[in-house]
Amino acid sequence: MTIVTSPSIRKRRGITLVELLVASGVMLILVMALMPVLSTSARAWHRNSQDTTLMMDATLAMRRITSELRRARSVTVSGSNTQVSYVLPNGASGFFGLSYNTLKWHPAEGTADTIDLLTTVSNTDPETGNPYPLFERGANGRTITIRLYVQRQTPAGVRYQRLQELVVLRNQ
Repeated sequence: MTIVTSPSIRKRRGITLVELLVASGVMLILVMALMPVLSTSARAWHRNSQDTTLMMDATLAMRRITSELRRARSVTVSGSNTQVSYVLPNGASGFFGLSYNTLKWHPAEGTADTIDLLTTVSNTDPETGNPYPLFERGANGRTITIRLYVQRQTPAGVRYQRLQELVVLRNQ
């Protein structure tokens, strides 16, 4: 009995073990070469994500403060420059103040509860160690300078954000 083989069956080849090992080795070298790049990219993304969150939190707090003070009919800054009280045209009063590194807001309208507006706020300059005012009345009495310095400990290290804004009081 003779087995007849067709020409197409004889010419088919599979992948040899040597070719498979060489291809696997090349892939392993490429993956090992790209690991530091991927690791560095992941750390940078994480750090930038934390910086963005910190900036957004500080910016939203600053917007809230400036919007309330611009609406106010009268504004008073405390002697320690860590609290500002305001009275709206309808007579409702509220305040923003620093308490144990948390910026608190007692809204003039709506709820009677005090809201934690921003955490890890400091009123000490990190470079000099000297205190600086969070709220400072301008010499002309028609402006208030607001300075926010937020510092947070993250896995990527200490991250901080500084914001300063001059609010022109409309109703003084």
